[in-house]
Amino acid sequence: MDSKPLHEKSLNAKSLLLSMLSLLSVLFIVFTLQASWNNPQEQTKLDLLQTDLILQATQIQDPKTENSQGRLQKDDIFQVLIGESKPQDIYTQALSSYQEVLKANKSTLTRLDRLVLNPDSGGYDLEAISKQQQKKLTSVSEISIRAGLLQMQTGNIQGAIATWEDVAALEGESMSSYGLTAQILKGLWSEPTMLFPNAETQIRRTLDGWYRKVALTKLYQAQQRDEKLPELEQQAQIEVNLAINRLVVVNSIPLIGGSVGILVWLGLLVQWIFFRKSSPFHRKSDLDTNPNQISWQVPWGIETTWEVMVLWFTAFCLMTQLVLPLIFEFLGLQSRASEDFTTQALLVLIPYTLSVIPMLPILQASLAAYRPLPEGWFRIKITPPQWLAWGIGGYFAAVPLVLIVSVISQKFLQGQGGGNPLLPILTESQNDLPKFLLWTTLAIAAPFFEEYLFRGFLLPSLSKFLPVWGAIALSGFFFALAHLNVADIIPLSILGMVMGFVYWRSKNLLSSMLLHCLWNSGSFFALIALGGK
Repeated sequence: MDSKPLHEKSLNAKSLLLSMLSLLSVLFIVFTLQASWNNPQEQTKLDLLQTDLILQATQIQDPKTENSQGRLQKDDIFQVLIGESKPQDIYTQALSSYQEVLKANKSTLTRLDRLVLNPDSGGYDLEAISKQQQKKLTSVSEISIRAGLLQMQTGNIQGAIATWEDVAALEGESMSSYGLTAQILKGLWSEPTMLFPNAETQIRRTLDGWYRKVALTKLYQAQQRDEKLPELEQQAQIEVNLAINRLVVVNSIPLIGGSVGILVWLGLLVQWIFFRKSSPFHRKSDLDTNPNQISWQVPWGIETTWEVMVLWFTAFCLMTQLVLPLIFEFLGLQSRASEDFTTQALLVLIPYTLSVIPMLPILQASLAAYRPLPEGWFRIKITPPQWLAWGIGGYFAAVPLVLIVSVISQKFLQGQGGGNPLLPILTESQNDLPKFLLWTTLAIAAPFFEEYLFRGFLLPSLSKFLPVWGAIALSGFFFALAHLNVADIIPLSILGMVMGFVYWRSKNLLSSMLLHCLWNSGSFFALIALGGK
């Protein structure tokens, strides 16, 4: 007699719990996105890395003075990479890039300073804000000493000295190694010249590539150690070879991918105009041309979809924000991670896997009442091999779209909204093991778990309530939102939509998993080439 009211009370309690978890999830997303706004976009940092590579490659000697066919070939390759730009134009463009990033970083530092002075105004964590402030101050100092060298190279010596003076004024008494380097550089280009003890060691510690060569050349001339200049030039030529090779790799991925992608879209356009019934965008003939193109039968309602996503995100937050940090702190891994890239990589792979793997038991429990599931759900089939064509074709189709919206997003956000913890490991680590661990995370774990959830479950579930294009768009947006970075939302939404379309047409998760793997692998290897020492 009381079973029905008891059942209704149970449902009401479940709905109340899910509503509370949903509210907490929304608040967590909002605060995390707000925090990401205080970090410069990783794309901005990558632009500076590429700028530094180009500057490094400008150290190439005049090929007319070299009887070396290899030198001529390297000069030709470099000219292809930079076009008809002259060295002075390259210095001017590099200075503009650095000044733009420096302006954005100073703006963020000013905002953080205000938060430190008024910590109660926004309910922020003062300790976390102080750490961000110190990190941003170091970044501003590092960028400033490099910008000063570029100013000097463009003939603005007084501007360079003023930039280096700003570093000392900004750091005050707590002078960092970059602040000391700024004083050394200011002394070298002052009249009369001022020399500091251990200047060479300090320059080698804080500068690399083109910046190091320019600073050491000036130092050796001031110290009248001209015998060191040939050795410096020889080292510069070794760096030229490495820089050109890395620039080729970095530029070939978007260039080749974008070019092939444009051809793919042109082919799809021609197919739509002249052979519309065979076009992948044409739906009416799906069942006639491909028997696998069955519509998903969704036996559950929006409540179950909501339940799975909220429970997964709650488990994800608990694991990444509470459980795993406590475990790692207890084991002392957090303190070791700052100096050990392998530990850092493990602290990416293990938390990621442990935070997304609860998705499997959550799906198992939430969908238990509907088993056996209708045909087509979570389909992973190696044969027939059409999924290879869908995955590879989808990858090339995604490249030009994501590149375009990334540029637009970067301009719109004015260099803010980033913060990717993987970048330092990929660009600074010289050990292959942490890189392999990160590749395992990016190219194997992420494609499997994320495609299984967002394309395997969320997309078909939404198709019960939305047109298929609406389901693809909304699942793509949720996929981007789950990455918790403001700068990633628009580009990853587009990527998620392409992966959703590929899965919808192929009805095989291997296709979108392959696309995801190719995308992450391409970005991974480009970052290694861009940041490798």
